[in-house]
Amino acid sequence: MRAGVSTAALAAGLALLVSTAGASRTDNPVLTGDVGASDSYSIHLSDPSGKTITHVDAGTYTLVIHDHSSFHNFHLSGPGVDVATDIEGTGDKTFTIALTDGTYFFQCDAHVGQMHGSFTVGSASTPPPPAPAPKPAPAKLAASIGPGASFSLRPSAGLSAGTFAVAVADRSATDGFRLAGPGLVKQTGTAFRGSVTWHVTLAAGRYSFGSSTRPKLRRTFTVGP
Repeated sequence: MRAGVSTAALAAGLALLVSTAGASRTDNPVLTGDVGASDSYSIHLSDPSGKTITHVDAGTYTLVIHDHSSFHNFHLSGPGVDVATDIEGTGDKTFTIALTDGTYFFQCDAHVGQMHGSFTVGSASTPPPPAPAPKPAPAKLAASIGPGASFSLRPSAGLSAGTFAVAVADRSATDGFRLAGPGLVKQTGTAFRGSVTWHVTLAAGRYSFGSSTRPKLRRTFTVGP
C-alpha cells in the first residue's frame, strides 16, 4: 500500500512539475523571428504585439523562430544568448532566452551582409539616428544685362551640375536677362529694372544666357556632370 501511495505521489509530483514548467514557458512574452519566407532574403524579429523590435525590457522570453528556407537561418546573439536554427533546415523552433541589459543581434549566418538586425534591452538605449548632413550652400553666379548689347554671366565656365544662386542685375529698360537650358527657362521682363536672385538647379548639359528678346545676343556654356 505504501509503495502504491509513493508511486501515485511521485506520478502526481512529476505531472505538477511538467505542468508548472509548461505554464512558465507559456507565460513568457513571445518574440517571433521569421527568416527566408518564399526563399527571400528577408529576416525579421517582432515583439508580442507584432511590431518590429527596437527595444524590450530585460527578462525571460520565449523565442519562436519560423525558418522558411533551406539556405537561410536565424541566429540571435548577445549578452548570455547564442541560439540559432540550421541553415539547411526548415520549420519552427522554440527557445527560452533570458535577455539582460545590452544590445542583441540577429542575422542569417550565410548572408550576414544582406540579412541582419539588432535591438536593445533594458537600460541600454538605441542611439538616435544620425542627423542629416547639412545641404551645401548653393554656388553663386552673377548675371547682368545693360543698355545696348551688354550682358554677362560669371562664372560661365567649369561649372558642375548642382544648385546655384543667380544674382541678376537688370539695367535695361527695353530688354530682360534670360537663362535657359535642360528643364530651365528663367528671365526678367522687358519692363523690369532692378535686381533679383534666382535659386536654380543646373543639370549636366548646354545652357544659354543673354537677351530675353534677341536670340542673337546670347551665349552658351556647358555644365558638366
